[in-house]
Amino acid sequence: MGANQYEPSFHAHGADETTSGVAAAVVAGIELAGPQPLADIDGERFFTQIVPAGAKLETFDLEELEEKLAPTPRRKKGTVHVQDADSFIAYLEKHGLPQSEVYADLARMSLVGVINAHQEAVYDEARESGAGHGDHRVQLELVQTDAWKAWVGKDKTAMRQQEFAEFLEDRANDVTDPDAATMLEIAQSLFATTGVDFKSAHRLSDGQVAFRYEETTNARAGHTGELEIPSRFAIAIAPFEGCPPVELIARFRYRTGPQGLTLFYALLNPADVAREAFEAYVDTVDESVKQPVFKGRPE
Repeated sequence: MGANQYEPSFHAHGADETTSGVAAAVVAGIELAGPQPLADIDGERFFTQIVPAGAKLETFDLEELEEKLAPTPRRKKGTVHVQDADSFIAYLEKHGLPQSEVYADLARMSLVGVINAHQEAVYDEARESGAGHGDHRVQLELVQTDAWKAWVGKDKTAMRQQEFAEFLEDRANDVTDPDAATMLEIAQSLFATTGVDFKSAHRLSDGQVAFRYEETTNARAGHTGELEIPSRFAIAIAPFEGCPPVELIARFRYRTGPQGLTLFYALLNPADVAREAFEAYVDTVDESVKQPVFKGRPE
């Protein structure tokens, strides 16, 4: 058999034309599969090529490929996430440019610094105002404190006496009014009266709530007593890591029924308190950095 095993069939029935057409198609396919510069774009930078996987046409940026292999990138980019105002300020001090900007979204409680933002507009024909990529950023991620998560997590959650007493005991140091020692006494009183039958509750002249109860144990059956709990108390906790404690008012609530006494508290506007703490964060940043702070969020 000769060098081309298909040669005999090509000479039959006008195969010369068919052979030349197939060959031309093969050559064209090979040329198309190789790197091709994009039309009307820098012919030395952007190329398209068919890749084997799925024979898809992909575009390659030679500068981007070279940058990945270079010792250092051409410019800074990426988003850095920090967790307190001091870190946010320090990052801006290190990397900030004259055109850098800060955006504070009060509704979402988001603070973003755009390092390579657009330069300011100029009206001098000899100068041009440059556009920035806007892809080098620092973003503040608010981290809730354990104390905030504990109090907000149990907000308006009904608890039996022992559970409520244990919670007060664990978080007594957060309470400012009455003081922690008083809250511990209340917790101990709740522990001591877990086996009684609560008959009624009434509010005292000093604002406290008094629960009248009757002993049900054999040794003290029929004995009565009162348990007094403040109608409200104040706590001081930091909503986020790195911010000072803020005051929250907790209103005491209770229910009595066949299942016994259930207790809970209702925090007064915790979402508003958290937003105020974030606004204080924004004020701290605004006073500490040279860059302008805008209310809103970047694209």
